[in-house]
Amino acid sequence: MEQGLASSGQKNIEQKLRQPGLIWFSLSIGLFWLLQFWYQYYIYEPGNFAGAWIRGHALAGTTLIALALLSSIIFKFHPAWAGQWRWRRRLGIAGVLLIILHVSGVLKYGYAFNLAMIFFSWNPYLNPVLFGLVAYPILLAMFVTSTDWMVRKLKKWWKFIHRFIYLAEVVIVFHATLLGGAVMKSFPGYILYILGSLVILGQVYWWFRISKLRQFKNLGFYIGLGLIILLGIIFYLK
Repeated sequence: MEQGLASSGQKNIEQKLRQPGLIWFSLSIGLFWLLQFWYQYYIYEPGNFAGAWIRGHALAGTTLIALALLSSIIFKFHPAWAGQWRWRRRLGIAGVLLIILHVSGVLKYGYAFNLAMIFFSWNPYLNPVLFGLVAYPILLAMFVTSTDWMVRKLKKWWKFIHRFIYLAEVVIVFHATLLGGAVMKSFPGYILYILGSLVILGQVYWWFRISKLRQFKNLGFYIGLGLIILLGIIFYLK
């Protein structure tokens, strides 16, 4: 009983120690989004609130998700830093929250909540929103299952669900490049390009390195190979 009380007290102390960091993190995320919105509203397309809302949340959200993925790669290079995994999770959660606001803005300002307008074409190259519709439920599933409680409940299925982020990456790349247009050639877009490139290079490096150690017989090798082939097919058909 005393041991249980000591464990509970330790958890309370740890939570209190994390609270200031979480507050500063939340403020930093808010400031980051505000800078993205400011750039879109005052520099990229002055006075266009709807466009600034949609683009600001999209760029901020995908940038944070890219940072979360990049942190996973960095942890592999520096295992001693893996203890900071909570920051990776927070980056991912914040990124998906911003993507939810991005999608809400698209539905309101782009389609006036008329869902039928979304499917004016089933060709994803003419209607790149379809690529986004593939990624969105994956991101939502990861968002909903991001708590410690869900990790315990889902067990091995948690990792299975979160591996779908690699599929989401593929379609997000085409959604952003086809639909982003000129905004991807602006300063926020270049930052996203750099981060995205580092993520892809890092993931391919570790995919190949781990697969080689396992003599290319692991399931991850075939999944990664399939995603690379899928990326190539989508790019070729483009």
